[in-house]
Amino acid sequence: MFLNTNKKKFKINKKIDTTLPIGFLKKDNDYSIFCKSSNTPENIFIIKNKKGNINEFSINKEKLNIKNKLFRSKLDIDKIDNVIYSINKKKEIINFIYKEDKKQKLYLAIKKNKNDWIIQNQVLDIQERGGLVSDYINNKKYYMYFGESNISTANTLNLSKWNISQDPVLKPRPGFFDKSNLKFLATKVIDRGILVFYDASYKDKISKKLKIQIGLAMFSLSDPNKIIWRSDDAIFENEISYEKDFEVKGIIFDQDNFTIYWYSKKTGILSVTLNLPFNNSLKLESFKNLEKHDNNPIISPNDNHSLSTQKWLLNGTFNPTAINIDEKIHLLFRAVGEDGISRIGYSESVDGVNFANIHPKPVFSLKKSHFGNGHIKNKYDPVLYESGGSWGGCEDPRLTKIGDTIYMIFNAFDGWDFIRVAYTSIKEKDFIDKRWNWDRPRLISPQGEINKNWVIFPEKINGKFAVLHSLTPNIQIDYLKNLEDLEIGKSKIKSKYERKFKSKSWDTWVRGVGPAPLKTPEGWLVFYHAVTADETHKYKLGVLLLDLNDPTKIISRATAPILTPDMWYENDSKPGIVYACGAIIKKDMLYIYYGGGDKHVCVATSSLKEFIDNLKNSKNQTPSIKKVILS
Repeated sequence: MFLNTNKKKFKINKKIDTTLPIGFLKKDNDYSIFCKSSNTPENIFIIKNKKGNINEFSINKEKLNIKNKLFRSKLDIDKIDNVIYSINKKKEIINFIYKEDKKQKLYLAIKKNKNDWIIQNQVLDIQERGGLVSDYINNKKYYMYFGESNISTANTLNLSKWNISQDPVLKPRPGFFDKSNLKFLATKVIDRGILVFYDASYKDKISKKLKIQIGLAMFSLSDPNKIIWRSDDAIFENEISYEKDFEVKGIIFDQDNFTIYWYSKKTGILSVTLNLPFNNSLKLESFKNLEKHDNNPIISPNDNHSLSTQKWLLNGTFNPTAINIDEKIHLLFRAVGEDGISRIGYSESVDGVNFANIHPKPVFSLKKSHFGNGHIKNKYDPVLYESGGSWGGCEDPRLTKIGDTIYMIFNAFDGWDFIRVAYTSIKEKDFIDKRWNWDRPRLISPQGEINKNWVIFPEKINGKFAVLHSLTPNIQIDYLKNLEDLEIGKSKIKSKYERKFKSKSWDTWVRGVGPAPLKTPEGWLVFYHAVTADETHKYKLGVLLLDLNDPTKIISRATAPILTPDMWYENDSKPGIVYACGAIIKKDMLYIYYGGGDKHVCVATSSLKEFIDNLKNSKNQTPSIKKVILS
């Protein structure tokens, strides 16, 4: 997931203040709530969902009988809480907390018939919530995870005599999101291991709000005490007003997702549904409709065109941007010359693929007088300069047309001690007529900072320019009345870029945004570059669909890269690179223009409708928090 967390507020359901949930379960296709009623606290009930809707349950209650063989005194049902359901060897089992004399103890009960449960034993002297692992036996033993500060395991051969792990298997981690107490929530067995879900929520000392954080770890199927993976970030987080009794009451698992349920007396029952990690059904094959063109590369520095001997583009033509004006595609690309300087070249095409005529000279370049102290005078060596093999100039352009003006944002590079985002502009008529009357370039990123890969939305939002400048740790957009204000210091973009690797999605390290956003009826298409954990040397392309009115809100995100560097021209000068700076829509077709191997210009195409349908059907959509209805 390029992980994106949703900051929506929880909604309050005031209709259920007499129903007190103490656990959730799924059996076959039925979802149910273990609950108590404030009107009859001496009983426990089951209420079932309506028509497979995990957020709507009936108010009709079925009474359960909890039969007591252990308690000397009468069992006080009102003291039962945190019921966790499991099924193993066809036995239906619940673990629950029993609160008595300011202490709490963990018990186990087995279902005997439809509504009768027989308490078997107290699970040793465990005083924290825990639950048996469903559908799992290891060396003839049942296993349980438990804990409310650290998380440990216990095992048994017969559900009566228990052995506890010598040390906790999960502890809080200083410097991570789960630095506070860990409360066990649930387990799920998948083909890769045992998933253990836990709550690492805490009250923020500054905001006084409850910071909700759900964590996840995976344990070995052959050794339930051996951790093999743990999330670096919360798989879900949010903030709400602090309520002392607000806590997770259960998790229900489906085939491809799971639903977390919370409860407090004030808020009622709240839920969120998330994709089940390590179980994505969307594969790269789902995006086969995005096809690399057979004529790739469409521009190369060693092509047999009339400019093949021109020194200003001898070492590379790559990282193209594009704009569609009256169904003609205008392409700008980064060209690296024999002198190691990056300049901007131009070509045009009617069909969006054949760019035979390249303008004989650079259409834009930086001069010594623009900014900086000029380029280094030493002998150029492309091995020493990893910025696309050049040591200075204007790099990686992105075009945006607003009104009758075309804006080009780019990276101004003069060695790694000087790299800033800049822009220039030109009137549309001059651009079409190839009169390259560019406005003077303006630096817009703060001095003393390294920033790259900013883009301008192709229309103003609420009357202001919208500059997208970072995707991690969250989508960051600044709105400006005038872009010139950034140059003179009247406005300043404080861009935050997080280099931290994520471990819960394919894009473990998001590098930056690609082309300027594309507007579609379904939302803004935003393409971005990222690397995977197993191939950190390869740049791949991902895509987001953002809300049209609030582009910080993610509607959907592809769960796999849409372009990967697997062709020879993507592994030529610099192996493992697809780097897109241009995307256009032409007659219901999507064209993505990208650099291959820091040397070639390439294109990939797709039916726009098919592409967006694939994206919307992606399992990695932004979770929405919903109220649970009892009716």
